[in-house]
Amino acid sequence: MAPPHTDLPIRVLACDELGYVRAFATDPAAGGDAAEDLTLIGKFGALDRARRAVRARAVCELRGASDASGPRVVCARKGGAVEVMEARSGTRSTATLTLSKEIVDAHAWCEGDERGTSWERMHVVAVHDDGEVGVHGIVNEYGDETWRETGTFRACGDATSSDLDARLGRLVLGGKGQGNDVVVYDVHEQKRTYKAKPPPPNWLGYRAPPWVSATCFASTSECARFFVGTGEHRFRHYDTRADKRAVLDLDVGKGVITSVASSADGYEAYVANARGMFEIVDLRAGKTRGKFKGNSGSIRQVAVHPDGAHVACAGLDQYVRVYDTATRKCVASAYAKQPLTAIVFDAHTPAFEAASVKKSSKKKKRAPDVDDDDARAEKKAKKKKKKIRECAVAVDDAAPKKKKKKKSKE
Repeated sequence: MAPPHTDLPIRVLACDELGYVRAFATDPAAGGDAAEDLTLIGKFGALDRARRAVRARAVCELRGASDASGPRVVCARKGGAVEVMEARSGTRSTATLTLSKEIVDAHAWCEGDERGTSWERMHVVAVHDDGEVGVHGIVNEYGDETWRETGTFRACGDATSSDLDARLGRLVLGGKGQGNDVVVYDVHEQKRTYKAKPPPPNWLGYRAPPWVSATCFASTSECARFFVGTGEHRFRHYDTRADKRAVLDLDVGKGVITSVASSADGYEAYVANARGMFEIVDLRAGKTRGKFKGNSGSIRQVAVHPDGAHVACAGLDQYVRVYDTATRKCVASAYAKQPLTAIVFDAHTPAFEAASVKKSSKKKKRAPDVDDDDARAEKKAKKKKKKIRECAVAVDDAAPKKKKKKKSKE
């Protein structure tokens, strides 16, 4: 896990129920307690409850996409609207995509032209509440900003949550009701690559219908592992290489799990629910290892900073909180005055990019895994045995030696 950049500002975008997108940032130069306060530096959008944002996610940039306009954020709004805006100014990066059906989530990515021209291609994946997934594209060439539907497919019967890895084109989603368990699709081929089996029945022989309330791909797993939160406060860890059923099924909290997120190394998961619980699940140990304290209302979304050192949450208690993942302490917070529905980090500031380039020039250390832990323990045991042998030899050398008596010749 990367160390926290304490000298760099923390910047987040939070969406509220009024329809606004609020930008908060810290000022490390202020010093003292003022450096830990998130200050409102901008408010984007218009007052319209009917078009409030339900999800906000960072736009993934692929194959040399130009970042001259800064990072972008995609917002899925009520009424079937999808907006792609610049995180710095809040201006719309493209025309608004308006759909005829409600959407529960939206993901976007952009890619540069293979010929090296300055215009870019933007793609949006919209997940509708009826389980239909639509792929839309726009080409910003010669002022043409007309969205075109490039593909559509039916993923499940009633979708409630999704997550997309744009680099590999994998979409994981699930719904509520019989037959709507979690599935993984290839967005480009529009084919299902994985479907999970339902958990076995309980001791009464009853199998509850699926209720997938949160999904997330595990970082650094190449879409082979993903996390699922359910309405029955169950956290499940799936590995597509192992089995159709979850490799870890854990009871977390007492409420509906509303959001799950992966740590930067992929060995931990951050789980939040509708009662304000926010915990860390250690996947290798198979249990929770700590809580992020301070939340009192339903948490709607959790976001992880790209450096892995910070995690943020926002919910109905009207607070934005940023925590240190190593110490689990709240390092920055702000009162937004309105119930919040979504949150995302605006991490790619010029200072952060400079720090990332400087760090990448150094030798990268591989994240420890189970094999490294075993090897480290074996090395430590050998070192301990060697030290014991050296101490024993030193004691023998220090002890007075007895002279051997010569046998007399008869």
